[in-house]
Amino acid sequence: MSSIFSEAAALCAAGTPFVWATIISQDGSTPRSAGSRMLVLADSIVGTIGGGGMEGGVMAMARESVLRDRKPRIMHYDMSGTEAATAGLICGGVCEVLLAYMEPEQQAIMEAAAQAEAEGVPAWLFYILDEKEGSALPFQLCLNVGGERLVGSFRGNQNFARQLLLNPIRVAIHGEMADGMRFIAQDVGSAPRMYLFGAGHVSCEVAKIAVNCGFHVTAIDDRAEFCNADRFPGCNCIVIDSFERMPDFPADGASYVVIMTRGHSYDKDVLRWALGKKPYYLGMIGSKSKRDALYRKLHEEEGFPMEQLQAVCCPIGLEIKAETPAEIAVSVMAEVIQRRRASLSGK
Repeated sequence: MSSIFSEAAALCAAGTPFVWATIISQDGSTPRSAGSRMLVLADSIVGTIGGGGMEGGVMAMARESVLRDRKPRIMHYDMSGTEAATAGLICGGVCEVLLAYMEPEQQAIMEAAAQAEAEGVPAWLFYILDEKEGSALPFQLCLNVGGERLVGSFRGNQNFARQLLLNPIRVAIHGEMADGMRFIAQDVGSAPRMYLFGAGHVSCEVAKIAVNCGFHVTAIDDRAEFCNADRFPGCNCIVIDSFERMPDFPADGASYVVIMTRGHSYDKDVLRWALGKKPYYLGMIGSKSKRDALYRKLHEEEGFPMEQLQAVCCPIGLEIKAETPAEIAVSVMAEVIQRRRASLSGK
């Protein structure tokens, strides 16, 4: 799966100049949340921090200043009041956007971040800003991977360097200023993992949207002609021998499981497996009558609690009168995103 980190690593490797733009703080309603990232090149962008007037201003500052003088900038946006509305900033919140020129030697940091994101390893990206006039090191970047190693180097207070390695979460919460420098910590935001069982037409459409929304998608089927990289670009494709003998995929309480086996033939087998994993989101395509019959079997014959079965999102997706595979995929991913955002906001 391609990510903004792997894109940044490739640009570093090629020696292509670009600016890393990321929302570092946010309060209230803004186009994107804190942690959103974008790469600004001389003639193109990768990713988005929300579009509109704010993104346009960031792109202009990146190209007119940061790409030229290589000095970091923090841009402040207040999206409330008449002035903001006139400028096209109508969300009502406030945020800060960091713009930093990426040096070729930061390739290793971006590669490590991409790997951590893909593998679901906890990681924290640290931006260190020395805003004193004439500073020899106005911007430093390093990555804590799993609390076990730092990628990149920090030149400064060595006690604080140890904290970056040993207590990244504490630094993220408390370490805004030290030795006259500003420390900004961002969770790399390990891509949410989706296990998509079944490789039919609807699954293809779901996978497209999920990948574009930042999910690490694993498509699973017992037919190689359906479950392959051509049909599921950007996904991990796994062909199994049989749904009746499911491998032990590493799904957990943070995973998203979507069940769409052909003709519902193996929904029961996959659902049985998924219930044991207790994923954060578990959805299954199908009508209410088929769902109820399947639930009765699992409850009466295998002892699954009816409360656990009724917590499954089935019929899957938000009710939008969807009919085509693409429309159904929109419905499914709307529900998935709704659940994901609820988890991130704590609601």
